[in-house]
Amino acid sequence: MSEKSYIVIDWGSTNIRAFLYINGKQIEEKKSHEGVTTVRGKDCEGAFDRLTAEWMQKYGPLPVVMSGMVGSINGWADAQYLDCPVKLDQLPDHLTEVTHSKGYKIRIVPGICVRDPDNYNVIRGEEVQLAGALKKHPSKVFLMPGTHCKWVLCDGLKVESFRTAMTGEIHSIMMKYSLVGLGAGEQEESAADYEAGLERGYCENNIIPRLFEIRGANILGGIKPSHVGEFLSGLLIGSEIASMQKIFKFTKDDGPIGLIASPFLNARYVKGLKLAGLDSYCVNGDEAFLGGILPIADALV
Repeated sequence: MSEKSYIVIDWGSTNIRAFLYINGKQIEEKKSHEGVTTVRGKDCEGAFDRLTAEWMQKYGPLPVVMSGMVGSINGWADAQYLDCPVKLDQLPDHLTEVTHSKGYKIRIVPGICVRDPDNYNVIRGEEVQLAGALKKHPSKVFLMPGTHCKWVLCDGLKVESFRTAMTGEIHSIMMKYSLVGLGAGEQEESAADYEAGLERGYCENNIIPRLFEIRGANILGGIKPSHVGEFLSGLLIGSEIASMQKIFKFTKDDGPIGLIASPFLNARYVKGLKLAGLDSYCVNGDEAFLGGILPIADALV
């Protein structure tokens, strides 16, 4: 990496993470809860200033590169999507400029999309993580767990296609608003219940008839109320892995699957992939993000 100075930002739906680089070295990191769903485009400049004003005052106007939901229609500027198949080294050629009242040089990385009658899909933010991960860990298949889990097919630095599983969001909604989570109370980890749900979800795949049974088991003493979330998580993740394995038709012969997420989420999916007979390796999400966005910032400056 060069010895340039700039700010790089991962601006998602719920959180913002900003990293300050001076002369090629990371000096500081700041976080904020003013994600896109909070500011909804109305005060993105204000949220940005509240996070970076101290840096701008100390080091002067620094160039900024951002990725994530900040480039969505609900974000600061509607950044374009690049159509798959797309080479990730093309990202620096398609940055979207953001207007700031102080004239700061701010750019947003484009997302990527699939336009297919059988699969309309979009990614924002994960494309930067993919770019960072692929440089060090080439793989045919990447799995990016989260609220909206991404399964990505790659050929070198080229993204061929991808699918999205709303596993994390479905889990959250069911625990908060459905009968499954009603009265379950505070949750705790349970490896046994997670693995039981994982096996059932993977082996049966069609989990619709099984969901209400979690409620029944809670009422009838078949599961501890505090373990409902763990069993549901396993059920959803197991079903997700079985479905994606069927759609993409990948096997162990395609090589290990690259997991890009936090250590906690990576560990949960490693168990599921092992159950499916698939090898995997883990990449830290923050490292992948910085590995992908720093070369873009270098190219901008």
